[in-house]
Amino acid sequence: MEPISAQLLMTLAGAAAGSAGQQLWESLRTLVTRRSHGDGQPAEDGELTSLEEHPDSVERARELANVLRLRAAQDPDFAEALAQVQRQAEGHKGGFWITGGRQHNVIQAENIHGSINLS
Repeated sequence: MEPISAQLLMTLAGAAAGSAGQQLWESLRTLVTRRSHGDGQPAEDGELTSLEEHPDSVERARELANVLRLRAAQDPDFAEALAQVQRQAEGHKGGFWITGGRQHNVIQAENIHGSINLS
């Protein structure tokens, strides 16, 4: 699995206002804060909080992605848990969960006047 991207982290931080986005963000926060480094303070907590406060900051997202990547390289359990959060986040589309493998076309729309033709 590819390392978690800065773009995905920005999407998660920005989507934290919705219930599904908030759930994903809290999963990431719980993962990051459940294990600390020596002094009791998780090394990634500052970057996580910083991105949460500025979800549109590419630089803050890159910083968090880098520290998560380093931690995942050092801790296989953390790497697997991070990959699970990443898979869940990548399956999340605009506030709705798209699950299973049988969907061919998924449309999210509001106020459609007329028909939709998928050819």
